[in-house]
Amino acid sequence: MTSHKDKSAWSVADIRKRLDKLPRFSLTDLPTPLHDLSNLRKRLNGPRILMKRDDLTHGGLGGNKNRKFQFEIGAALEQKCDLMVWGGGVLQSNHARQCAAAARRAGLDCVLLLNDGPHGHDLQGNRLLLDLLGADVRTTGRDGMFGHEADLARLADELRAAGRHPFVVEYGPLTAVGYVECLLEIHEQCLDHNADLTHIYLASGGGTQAGLELGTRALNARYSIRGFSPLIVEGGRMEQQAALAQASSKLLDLNVEITPDEIWNSTKFVGPAYAEVTPAGIEAIRLVAETEGIFLEPVYTGKAFAGLLHDIRKGVLGPDDTVVFLHTGGTPLLFTYARELGEGFDQDR
Repeated sequence: MTSHKDKSAWSVADIRKRLDKLPRFSLTDLPTPLHDLSNLRKRLNGPRILMKRDDLTHGGLGGNKNRKFQFEIGAALEQKCDLMVWGGGVLQSNHARQCAAAARRAGLDCVLLLNDGPHGHDLQGNRLLLDLLGADVRTTGRDGMFGHEADLARLADELRAAGRHPFVVEYGPLTAVGYVECLLEIHEQCLDHNADLTHIYLASGGGTQAGLELGTRALNARYSIRGFSPLIVEGGRMEQQAALAQASSKLLDLNVEITPDEIWNSTKFVGPAYAEVTPAGIEAIRLVAETEGIFLEPVYTGKAFAGLLHDIRKGVLGPDDTVVFLHTGGTPLLFTYARELGEGFDQDR
């Protein structure tokens, strides 16, 4: 197998050929832009920072999940399914919003099984958009992000018994392949920007980072990927990402090996709990908005960017480094958390 230290057997063209063999339904124009954050660099007197704008993918107000849904919708249509089914998030879920929007774009229905979570019953942000999309939203009555598996299996069986043909969105190899493609874009765009990339930073709990890790190793690149989890999971986080990357490697016939000890993913900036606003996240949101006119949000990207700022201030990153920050979207959450953000801004002034 090809390891991170071996000479790569794969070119960008080789990997793209493998991606092109998978069924795909186009949801967005690619590549997404890579923007140089020169104003922010001057403010921080730190490394060169570029932002990969996956918040600008089309459909459902954008976000990273549109990359994976291209392949999952493609598979659903090939299997002649008539609706998408997903469960596991909360009522204000970015994933749920993008699932519903992607399904509608493809002419499919969408059934979502969601936990309550913060602001779950506020008709605002993602919850409002789910209603506008006409998604069939069902709730478990639980908080948090987990505990849905048995309920989701029963729901899929009920839909089949009613004569429907559901495609159940699962945590499998299609979850990561879109971010193999994203890594190829970053690699080529950095060459165009004359940027000697050293680090990639992102908010990640799973498939997005797994795809970047796989793409990096398939190219035998030397990028250090630093993922910041939005929630605290007891054990197995890196093992899960490595297993997902391995499954995607097998699907694409890349023969690349990735082990858990090669993956860096931190929970340091989660704060008290998932989806709770933090002062460091608010500072990051405000700083990027004031210097670059770009909006992060408080649940995912704001916290990951807080991790990037921490590393700059602690000397982990220096002026000779070049960083890509992957903006994974989530804009509707700015409005969901308007009160908390407003209070945080008031305290900071």
